[in-house]
Amino acid sequence: MAEKKLSLADKIHDEILEMVIRLSSDQEDVVLTEGSLVEKFGVSKAPVREALVKLCSEGVLKSVPRYGYVIVRLNEKDARDITQFRLILEISALKQAFPHIHSEDLEPLRHHLKETGKTRTTDVWEVWEDNQEFHCLLAGLAGNRFLVKSLRESMAIQKRVYAQLHWQNRHSMEYILNPAPHEEIFDAVEKKDLEKALSFLRSDILQGKTSAASAGGF
Repeated sequence: MAEKKLSLADKIHDEILEMVIRLSSDQEDVVLTEGSLVEKFGVSKAPVREALVKLCSEGVLKSVPRYGYVIVRLNEKDARDITQFRLILEISALKQAFPHIHSEDLEPLRHHLKETGKTRTTDVWEVWEDNQEFHCLLAGLAGNRFLVKSLRESMAIQKRVYAQLHWQNRHSMEYILNPAPHEEIFDAVEKKDLEKALSFLRSDILQGKTSAASAGGF
């Protein structure tokens, strides 16, 4: 099925979200205004306003009348809650999918691991995108697009958590993004060892939480 083409408002939404993630580690509140964003993107007010409304509804920004839009800060409980939500989603998806997984179903995951293994990028945002794609492909084996959508949204929130909490402590996220567990998860799934696959998956999801604790974030 062809990928849905993003509207201008959706593209602006994604660019503002990325901007928010990069600004999340700033100690001082950053104020975004409709006018400055219209000028930045070189578009009319309508798509910018639509994007801002959506970001407010998602809890990313908060509108302050006659002031602008401020970034909604995430706290340690948010970090714990989103990790727990991911565990529920992904463990459930793998259990549901496991009896029906055939070798050909694993080809997208196999290809993804092969391609990421070639590049081994050090750019933290690219590493995060690779991490997200692996987990969404794995969850997608359950054949539930709503579950995958929820996972993508939760990992977008987690990306903001990491940007805010981890950068404040170490100014880097590289130490919590280790691609090796993905290969262990895949190997266990391929060998039809559900218990090992679940164990490796659980450890991988919790990796960021453990690292945050060692960094003083939890």
